[in-house]
Amino acid sequence: MRINLTDNNIGQPNTGLFQRSDLAALFPIADKTIAELCRENENLLFFPFSIETADDRIGESTVINILNTDDPEKVRISTGNVMGFIGVGNLRIKIKSRFDEGRDDFLLHYMLQKVLSFNLFDLKHNNEQEDVFDFIMFMFPYFLKSALRQGVYREYQTYRHNDANLKGTIDVGRHIARNVPFVGNIAYSTREYSHDNNLTELIRHTIEFMKTKKYGQSVLNIDRETIENVNTIVEHTPFYNKNERSSIVNKNLRVKVHPYYTEYRPLQTLCLQILRMEEVKYGEHDEEVCGILFDGAWLWEEYVNILLSNVGFTHPENKLHKGGIYLFDNHSGVRYPDFYKDDFVLDAKYKRLGNYDKVSKVNRDDVHQVIAYINALHATRGGFVAPLEQKQVEVPTSHLKDSVSTLSIFGIEICKTASSYADFCEKMNRNETVFINSLSI
Repeated sequence: MRINLTDNNIGQPNTGLFQRSDLAALFPIADKTIAELCRENENLLFFPFSIETADDRIGESTVINILNTDDPEKVRISTGNVMGFIGVGNLRIKIKSRFDEGRDDFLLHYMLQKVLSFNLFDLKHNNEQEDVFDFIMFMFPYFLKSALRQGVYREYQTYRHNDANLKGTIDVGRHIARNVPFVGNIAYSTREYSHDNNLTELIRHTIEFMKTKKYGQSVLNIDRETIENVNTIVEHTPFYNKNERSSIVNKNLRVKVHPYYTEYRPLQTLCLQILRMEEVKYGEHDEEVCGILFDGAWLWEEYVNILLSNVGFTHPENKLHKGGIYLFDNHSGVRYPDFYKDDFVLDAKYKRLGNYDKVSKVNRDDVHQVIAYINALHATRGGFVAPLEQKQVEVPTSHLKDSVSTLSIFGIEICKTASSYADFCEKMNRNETVFINSLSI
């Protein structure tokens, strides 16, 4: 059974109604937090990967809730701020953006294409035939790039030798078994800090596996940096043996936790998913939960960053403690605005703000937050960047009391009239230009 939903459908009482008996497989996971689901189900990927450090505490949210209705035989599925694909038992659930229209889910694919830097033009967007695991392969270059920016992963490896160049610990049992009568060789072991280890071998096996898949070869050659990164992994894994794939997978089932190589953890999880894609299917076991999900607020913020970084805005990195500002003169009260430039600060909001004609209608906590940023940065302009369901006639703007500063609602209109994905991209590019021009920078 296939179910198509939109995120944040709590305000739509007539959507998400189903027979209670059809959703039996969902009851064990309903109302569980995202953090719980990810801990309990290794085949469920969630991004951003570090949900415990996300600003909006998304890990404490739920993917779905099942609500009773007046009819005891029917229930309603309510969704949160999460998009993507999830499968449980014989159920396939696709959650698309509430700002999208139609059955093609162009907006989710478009934002992921922008954020993860891959090209989806060759994919056929068939809502009924969506292959989530082909989709996962398109994410590989992004996470490989992030990991290799920290350098090629290294860890201590034990190597067993049997030659005349003794330089480690003698392995007496192995020496007697192999070198009697004595012919000049000595069996010994060395422990060396090596780039060729279980994790880099996992990445290498993933690369070789992807080369055999429909879109895999294209993904690995998507740009010059990806090609160079693939060559780097190949160069540093001289002991690669295609017959050891199962062994390498088993040795990586325990996720690496390293204080420096932090970006290798999501890459390791992604590689395991790719290598297991032939055995992991929607609905393979009644209790199995699998799929890939995205925090809508995170994805929207990263998408807006792609646009604003091109016009000079700074995007602080909370997780890395970079780019923060201080509220107090003793350098305390650090905060991380979404974007700021000179005397301009912007906050990305994956909310329906486009219908507001006054800034005062925006959630009070959101307004207070941006005002605090304006004060700390001595900015004269501040605002919100939200998805628009229709074109703005003018940008709603209010002046702060006893101040020269203003607060505005900016937005990016989401295309609703696309005849194809290529047409959607073209129209979104035009809408993005309108958004940048509305900032008047």
